[in-house]
Amino acid sequence: MKPGIAILLLSLTPLWCQVAKPAALAGSNLPAPKAARIPLDSIRELERTFNDRLSGLAGVDQPTELMGDTRGVQLEDYGVVFTTEVSLVRTPGLMPGRPKIPPEMAARVKVQRLERMPLLKAAMTEMMRTMAIGFSQIPAGHKLVLVVRLYYGAWEDTTGMPAQVIMRADRAAAAAGKVETEER
Repeated sequence: MKPGIAILLLSLTPLWCQVAKPAALAGSNLPAPKAARIPLDSIRELERTFNDRLSGLAGVDQPTELMGDTRGVQLEDYGVVFTTEVSLVRTPGLMPGRPKIPPEMAARVKVQRLERMPLLKAAMTEMMRTMAIGFSQIPAGHKLVLVVRLYYGAWEDTTGMPAQVIMRADRAAAAAGKVETEER
């Protein structure tokens, strides 16, 4: 009988050698839940909406000019980014009869650009809110970023003018209209 008890005790020894994992480490191997993928059609629809919004920024009589289509992309574990390039004023071009832009015309273009900057920022803030509402399937903490690069002619005085306007916020803040704005 003694050999049977000895074998039983020897077979149970590995139980005492097992070290329990702390609760914090036990689940750390699990991957974080992935954000839902935004359908490509939804991103394309928003790209078209942004193009229309930016094209009609200053009205029909003196429209802005898109220098390319708005592009959007969803970045895994980050959020959604949209970029575009806009000329806030349709600028006059050089011609055979006008090889150089007159200074008074250049000054008028700069004044128009400065007047339209608040319109651009208001439109961008509204676009951020539209993104937040339209992409409710992504987590509230994921980022939304909107970048508008501004086009200037080589002849323009860009002193004090930003090259781009960047707005960013997490989805929850953007839905409330609270976005961070940066000009570079």
